[in-house]
Amino acid sequence: MSNDDDLRDLLTETAQEIKRLSSNPSTWQHWLVYLMKELEQQATNASPMDSSLYREMLDSLMDSLRSRFKTGSW
Repeated sequence: MSNDDDLRDLLTETAQEIKRLSSNPSTWQHWLVYLMKELEQQATNASPMDSSLYREMLDSLMDSLRSRFKTGSW
């Protein structure tokens, strides 16, 4: 298995656990913000340069979310 496959499996399992522990999707926003905060900290800890890459990723994520709302699909 590749790292991408391992990460995909881990994220799928994490999503399942979040749903199991908190079945109401309206509560998930808090945990998504928490995850983004932790990822930002990891990016910043690795290298100051990674902080700007993290912000670029956030811009791309915003584009993906806008697209999701416009088209109804990922």
